[in-house]
Amino acid sequence: SRRNNDKSNLMDHHPLPAGTLVSTLYGEGSVVRFRMSDKCYEIDLPFGKGYMNPKAVLCSVQRTEQSAYTNQLRADDNTSLEREDDFLCFGTQSLYLFFRLHQILIRRLNIAKRIAYKVNDDATLATLVEQMQSDPNEDIGRKRYETYLSLVYMLVDGGHNDAGGKYEDRVRYLLGHGGYELATMDKLISHILKNLQSIAHDEVMMNLVALFRRHFEKGFRPESFKQEVAYLSEGDNMFAFQLCHIPSSDNKVLHIEFLGVVYENDDHSQNLVEHEPGPQPKRVRVR
Repeated sequence: SRRNNDKSNLMDHHPLPAGTLVSTLYGEGSVVRFRMSDKCYEIDLPFGKGYMNPKAVLCSVQRTEQSAYTNQLRADDNTSLEREDDFLCFGTQSLYLFFRLHQILIRRLNIAKRIAYKVNDDATLATLVEQMQSDPNEDIGRKRYETYLSLVYMLVDGGHNDAGGKYEDRVRYLLGHGGYELATMDKLISHILKNLQSIAHDEVMMNLVALFRRHFEKGFRPESFKQEVAYLSEGDNMFAFQLCHIPSSDNKVLHIEFLGVVYENDDHSQNLVEHEPGPQPKRVRVR
């Protein structure tokens, strides 16, 4: 029946026209064509052409909105980031909260993965956790971790009371008492989803996203970037985010700085904070 449903969905699928910018499981690309013979998209990706099922195409993406004001400011700005592969963006408190919540989410997933690989070697948990059946060559730790991820996906879909009981009980049975930090994952995901909804309905944030995309495509010019942020921020407190690659490593560091209210045409000597100084710049390690 599932196969019939998939076939029905494909029959109801309305192909995106050639040239449409799309987001896929493999990154953003442009639709070349849709092959009706095998119901497959041909998509130009940054690393080459991809052929994929319509389910692998997540959504269409609006092309970057150009601005004469951005071009005017950039024309008189010779500043640049110290490293070419760094990323810079500005955002409101809602974006700051998202990064903090995302950091907590990744930390908890790392905890779940570590426990999943260790629990089979802990004799004290032999009678307390679910014993998973596996083939001789199968990675049992990975299988246990993927089982936990399926619970997380159910939380995102709002079905955490399925699959054999409440989420907390299922985690305890799967990972043992060491997974106590994971018990509130449902609340964490709920906060993240609410925060994303808040960002999506925030006009200032959406304008800042469009501004980021313009500078990302043309190369970051920090001074003109910040000046236009001042114009778009409408007096909101702002944060600066800079993602830096660690040399000779796959790790990155996210630097976060509270700017307060950013004023247009401010001098470096001016205080960017409207009232009281904010917290010191913080560094968040991204793994």
